[in-house]
Parts: sequence; C-alpha cells; structure tokens
Amino acid sequence: MKNWNKIGKIKSLVIMILCVLSLSLLSFNGETESKNDFHIVTIILTFLFFALFLPLISKFWSLFGFKFEKPNWNENPITFKFSKSFNFFQFIAFWWISSGLVNVIVVGVFNQTFDGESTNLFVGGISILIGIKLSLKWLNKSENGKEKTVANKELR
Repeated sequence: MKNWNKIGKIKSLVIMILCVLSLSLLSFNGETESKNDFHIVTIILTFLFFALFLPLISKFWSLFGFKFEKPNWNENPITFKFSKSFNFFQFIAFWWISSGLVNVIVVGVFNQTFDGESTNLFVGGISILIGIKLSLKWLNKSENGKEKTVANKELR
C-alpha cells in the first residue's frame, strides 16, 4: 500500500464501496434454498472459462500485432489503450474476489449457510487473475519456445 498512488487508492476505495453495496443486496429473511444450492460443476466451468478465455483471446489478438502489458494497480482500469486492457480485468478480478469472500463470510456467520453464488464470484476472480498470468506467460514466449528474459530479450 506504500507504493500506491492516487489511482490505486481510489480503486481500492471503489472496491470497498462495491463490496458494501453487494452486502446491502443480500436478503437474509428471504428464501435461502436457492442460495444453498452449491453447484460444483458451475464453479469448475467458471474457473475453466475465465482461466482459458483470457489467454486464448489475448493470443488471438497478438496474432494481429497487438501487444499486452502486465497490469499495474496504479494505472487507470478504464482506458482505451488495447495494450492496457489487462488493468480492467485485474480490477474486476480483485472486486469479485473481495466481494465474493465478504459475502461468503457474512452469509456464513449470519445465516449459518454456505453461499454458492458468492463462492462462484470468488472463484471467478481467482480464475481471471490466473488467466492474466497465463496470458502474459504465453505471450512472453518467443518464437523458438524460450521464455523471454533480460538476457535473451531482443533489442529494438
């Protein structure tokens, strides 16, 4: 948190506000039957979709010459630069992780039940971060299969 600039602090404040808003949308006196349905298949499919979607789409766009940069927390997530698009996905991932985790904990404490929908949100956020990591790893491979490092990076 020491290295955060104004944008990083605003992003964390927005995530905190969105988590509080998601808590206000929870209904504790409604029917909890639909919330108790824990669909492991849905969570696995969500994880696989996001973990594979970002690498495949970024690889597709890199074939057309687009470059992708590693996301930085201190940069604006709403940008129109294609190379900075992972910043938006990183912001969404941290929002989903924090909102899902807070909702699972609150529902678990007050209702003594397990909230599968919020767990799906949490797993979706984790899988987006994994997808970003896999995308960057896949895109940083050079044509001969070696990973680009400082020692073997091409000079331009």
